[in-house]
Amino acid sequence: MELTEGVLARRSIRKYTEQHISEEDLHTILRAGMTGPTCANTRDWSFLVVRDKDTLNKMADANGRPAGPLRTCDVGILILGDLERAFSRAKDYWVVDGAIAGQNMILAAEGLGIGSVWLGTWPQMERVERQRELFSLPDTVIPHSIIAFGYPAEEKTGEHPDYEESQVHFEKW
Repeated sequence: MELTEGVLARRSIRKYTEQHISEEDLHTILRAGMTGPTCANTRDWSFLVVRDKDTLNKMADANGRPAGPLRTCDVGILILGDLERAFSRAKDYWVVDGAIAGQNMILAAEGLGIGSVWLGTWPQMERVERQRELFSLPDTVIPHSIIAFGYPAEEKTGEHPDYEESQVHFEKW
């Protein structure tokens, strides 16, 4: 699939088949996450990969009702920000770096025919603390978001919110 076509066709998938994602495809998805730019090339993220169904259910419980897709996905990836690796003069860039990594993983999955949905964690601190507790994370490692991955059991079609002329400004507001 051509990159632009994949970007424009991407939809959030919340229902998955029981087909497993190969280790090779999982590696490709993770590698895509690691290729995104980070502030001062700090690479201040980590990825916690979960396939165990009991743990995926606990992650869903910790993130609340919208995280239901974790109950049927094949793989959940918790994106983490690492403050020890973050840019020393502007540590909050870890949030942007994690978002870029997540988007890259979602787009790589789309290109492989694997569905995904982004599940927000940061900045909802109750979710952050529950994920931190679940995985016994150190204080310097902060849960950013979770992405559920699996082969789609639903087909998403129709018009995507598209180009909004009113949201584009050239040279001045």
